Amino acid sequence: MNKLYVGNLSPSVTVEDLKQLFCERDLPVADQVLLKSGYGFVDFPDQNWAIKAIETLSGKVELHGKVIEVDYSVPKKLSPMIAV
Repeated sequence: MNKLYVGNLSPSVTVEDLKQLFCERDLPVADQVLLKSGYGFVDFPDQNWAIKAIETLSGKVELHGKVIEVDYSVPKKLSPMIAV
């Protein structure tokens, strides 16, 4: 799994801010960065780079005044269907 969740982002963070953050730490981020309000998703070329990004950044780096969280992106679980 190479897609990572980046959380606890300030509303002022931009896609370029995230790309620059990863670049400054020599982490090769893919072109696709999805940014929502307060969180985002970043693709990495392979799992080794994804692991390195988590180890390097999660809980250790501040961006726009907030310490960011980085972890594997986990798809939302579907609600269990209720039989009628």
